[in-house]
Amino acid sequence: MILETMPSLRQLPPNEKRLLAEELWEKADAEEGEVTVDASVLSLLEQRLADHAANSQSGSTWEEVKSRVFGRRAV
Repeated sequence: MILETMPSLRQLPPNEKRLLAEELWEKADAEEGEVTVDASVLSLLEQRLADHAANSQSGSTWEEVKSRVFGRRAV
């Protein structure tokens, strides 16, 4: 965790922790378009999309997935 690598953050008073969180959030929002995806992950996603396009009936509906995951509790 970040606090383990930067222990001085633990010493900040609550208001400074909030300010730091706000600054980090704003910086992350500003850089959102700069997110990079690992080439192997991108390749896998492209392959899965191509597989789906070739056989779109092979997947499961959201309702089917919920039923498998949640059983009878699915909504």
